[in-house]
Amino acid sequence: MINYSQWLPYLAYVFIIMIGIGVLTGQKRTGGQLITIVTFGIYLAIVGYLTLTPTSYAFGNVPTMKPFWVGNAPTNPIPFRGIEMDFYLNILMMVPMGIYLKLLFKINVRQMIATGFLMGVGIESTQFILDTFLQMSRWIDINDILTNAGGVVIGYLLVLLLEGSPFRRIVNYFSIRNLM
Repeated sequence: MINYSQWLPYLAYVFIIMIGIGVLTGQKRTGGQLITIVTFGIYLAIVGYLTLTPTSYAFGNVPTMKPFWVGNAPTNPIPFRGIEMDFYLNILMMVPMGIYLKLLFKINVRQMIATGFLMGVGIESTQFILDTFLQMSRWIDINDILTNAGGVVIGYLLVLLLEGSPFRRIVNYFSIRNLM
């Protein structure tokens, strides 16, 4: 049986994204900037689906390790314990985040590393709260914080690398960087 209340946080999240896209696209933008903003919104909706929905509907496997339970939340507080395919998929999921952040904001490597860790902590904290109140069956995993930060930094470094190459004109076409 579907518990529709478990979907409310995700729906609220998508609503906020839609408002943000509306605000950002309401200003005068180039075609490349509009593509960046709209695809960033779509990407955020996908990440939200993968992280904020009940696990019976989300992608991924149930971890094979025995969890540490904190209230209703299964957790893994030990770094690099129980590494499975989702460890690497988490890195891959966050690479576009680093790309988008580099295109949207003037940000240095140190700030990007901090942002990656804060995003991971934010996602895992939100999952913990949702598990506590809505029994979402999400795993709270220290590895996710590490992989989120790693993916964000990899994406950032890819754009940095492209900026120093013959592809810099393409990067500039999609770049906004006046949001911060």
